[in-house]
Amino acid sequence: MQENFGTSVWFLHLKGLLYKMKKKIISMLIAALMLFSMHAVSFAAYETQIPVTAQGNSTDLIYIKRPQTLSASTSDRTYTISAVGPQGTTIRIYRQVPGTEDCMIIKAAQQIGASGLYSTVVDLPNDSNTFIVYAENGTTNQVVDIEISKVKKSTVERLKSVTINILNFLR
Repeated sequence: MQENFGTSVWFLHLKGLLYKMKKKIISMLIAALMLFSMHAVSFAAYETQIPVTAQGNSTDLIYIKRPQTLSASTSDRTYTISAVGPQGTTIRIYRQVPGTEDCMIIKAAQQIGASGLYSTVVDLPNDSNTFIVYAENGTTNQVVDIEISKVKKSTVERLKSVTINILNFLR
């Protein structure tokens, strides 16, 4: 009788140890899972908004073709932004909210196709418009800031006439 009692005490003790170990193992697995998921979240793509100070981890994922420099002027109400990059690269376009440091998405994610070309038309609601082109391919991402100023057509016409007058004067 005493052997059975000793065996059951030993079994209960072993069962208690296994229960405690099981809790520790589960806790360690949960901690490891959280650690890996935080790492993945830190590299998650921006979706609906991006800070104007955002930076990517690459500078050569895409090449902006238009504008030729990272600032441009136009008298039109819209502007075409174009870029080239590897097939499968996802591009989103954001516009800065005036008076804030945030940019809201204006062009949803679109992948570059086999041609390697990307092009989109953006509206220019303000005199000064800051856009962020966010490109992502796997773990590589690039952030490009573009400034597009809208000038009045009358200003453009005056500049053209001044240029023509100067050219005529020089001849």
